[in-house]
Amino acid sequence: MISTTPRIEGNAIGSAIKELKALDKNLVKEMRKDLRTKISPFAKQIADSVPVEAPLSGFGDGDFGHAGDTGWAGVRAAVSFTPGKSRRTGNHLVSVRIISRTNKRGPYIAEMAGMRSAGKTAQGRALVSNLNKKRQMKKSGGRYAFAQFRLLRPDIVVLATTIVNQLIGKVNRRIEL
Repeated sequence: MISTTPRIEGNAIGSAIKELKALDKNLVKEMRKDLRTKISPFAKQIADSVPVEAPLSGFGDGDFGHAGDTGWAGVRAAVSFTPGKSRRTGNHLVSVRIISRTNKRGPYIAEMAGMRSAGKTAQGRALVSNLNKKRQMKKSGGRYAFAQFRLLRPDIVVLATTIVNQLIGKVNRRIEL
């Protein structure tokens, strides 16, 4: 007996979703719901990895903090169903975004500072150096949320693959009937 596992190539995710919608719109809605609900706990873990308090005194609100747009704020996670919509490869099925609760940019700055350079000015180099003392950036991508995502990614991929395979099984049973 020969066994195969159906796979959807990365560049064909968008067209596969269109085919599923043509077959039955409820299938896509069900998959979207399953992906969001089952990946949400992972997304919460990723958001929880960003410190609630500012890692450096200049980010926080208060006597020495920055209360403006570049101040610190807590973050939340949002899970989006985005089939085939990535900037580079076009093979994403789900996106997990980290969003500042009050639209302040401090968490984003702390996450990404030093990713491309060690800072171009003395102030920038000091910021990156002090952030690295608090939490070193490993490889690239980010210091808090992306580092946690990198740890959880294998589990998220297995979960999403399982959900897609369950959907494929349902579609196959419906076609056989």
